[in-house]
Order: sequence, then structure tokens, then C-alpha cells
Amino acid sequence: MLSTPPLAGQQKVPLVLHHLVIVLDSATWHDVSTAPLLREQFAANFPYLSGRTLAVERLGLIGKYNYFVFAAPHAALARQPGDVDIILASEKPGAFDVLSAGGGYQRETVSSESETSWGDLSTGYEVLRLAGPDSTSDHARFSIIQYTSNSARQAAVKDSLPISNLAVSRFLASRYLPGKLLAYVSSATLAVPVDDIARIVAVLKRDSITVFAEGEGAIIKLDGFTLHLIPPWAGAGVKQLQFALTHDVPANPVYSFGPRSQLRFGPGRIAVWDFGAR
Repeated sequence: MLSTPPLAGQQKVPLVLHHLVIVLDSATWHDVSTAPLLREQFAANFPYLSGRTLAVERLGLIGKYNYFVFAAPHAALARQPGDVDIILASEKPGAFDVLSAGGGYQRETVSSESETSWGDLSTGYEVLRLAGPDSTSDHARFSIIQYTSNSARQAAVKDSLPISNLAVSRFLASRYLPGKLLAYVSSATLAVPVDDIARIVAVLKRDSITVFAEGEGAIIKLDGFTLHLIPPWAGAGVKQLQFALTHDVPANPVYSFGPRSQLRFGPGRIAVWDFGAR
């Protein structure tokens, strides 16, 4: 397992959350995928993504700086309830050269013609995935992406921003709807295998990301987002999501989805979604 210290003289590479993919149980997926609140009020969304060979049912909920995706279980793709994908992003030009120099990653470019994990066919990016013995399991897939300068060049035609601007918000801007409730995902608590926690923590600590140990779990502090990883002793998968909102929701309502999850609004411009709360 990767255990190398930071490279001498290596600068910290800030990382942000790009998106999470969360595979739900069938009952919760049914309620989430049919909820008018989520489709009409909570966030801009894309309802379904088509895989290259198989249709995959997903609901993506898009904020200004990041987003998250709920997915239905899919036996043919070996996706079961409790599985998660954690996709971080670097917004600093040249950061991938620094990150990949430390080893442990497989680096590849996804062209603008290829289908991405969030259904956007127009944006190319680079991706780093943990490789070989440092790879995480399919229960907790982990990667880091960065948009390419060519993608920034294409975006500049519309937004006139510099090509050096690789901020995630720039590339989500065409999908984000500020009149909806979701501003961004601010925190997530995910229960994943302890070996996966160790691998994710090792590479992030090596890359100078702030990580606090918590038994066999960890608290990972990124720019604008906190990731809490815990062992799956009480069941794998998402345990809690926290959000910043664009505006208050009157009366601080609570909504239930499936047998055990509740989305609570307020007080103030926050919302908390607990899974297994009842």
C-alpha cells in the first residue's frame, strides 16, 4: 500500500469535491427518483444517464460548485446499495503533474467526444485513479479530475474567462440554476471498507491534504467541503449529506424518502439529509 511521504519541496495541491455517486436501496431510489421536490425545487438535475452498453438509472442534483448523483442498484454493473464514488477535482493548472509525480495513480485523458460519468458530452478532462495495489474496491471508487485547457478554451467562447481558469463552477455554470435550493454540498459522511479508507487517506496525506485520523476512519478537509469516512460496521454507504442553500425554506420542513432517510431544511440556509435516521 502507498505509504510514501510528500515529495521534497512539493507544494500543496488544493482539491475540491467535484461530485459523489451514491447507490441507494431500491425503496429509497424509488422515492427519490419520483419526488417532485427534488426534480422541481431542490436543484437542477439530469434524470438518466445512458451507459455505452447499458441504461443506468441516476438522478444528478447540481449545485454551483459541486453536485451529487443518486443511482439505482444495477446487478449487471455490479453496483449494489451502499456503493459510492468519490470524485475530487483540482482547479490549479499544472496540478496533475505534481500529483501524478508521486506515483500510485493511473493518469488518462477523457476526450470531449467520450461519455463522462455525469452525462456531459462536451467537456474533456484528465483523471487520476488509484492503480495497482493502491486501488480502492468497487464499493468506494476514488478519483481526481481536472478539466483540460482545451475545454477551458471552448468555454471561453461563451464566458470570456481566461483559459487558465479550471474552476469546477465554470464548467457547471451551464447546468446550475441559482433559483433552485441547492448551492453546494458542504459535507458528506460515507461508510466504506476500512482498506479503502486507508488507501484514500494515504494518497491524500502524501499530497498534503489535511486529514484527521478518527480510529479506523478519517476526516478529510478540502476547500469548501468536509469528507468524513467511517467503517461500515453499521452498514455501508451514505450516512449523511449536508448542503448550503441559496435561500431559507419557510417552516424548516422535513421530508422522508424510503424506509430510513430524512431531509431536513434549516434553520437558516442549510439542509441535512440523514440516512438510517429512523
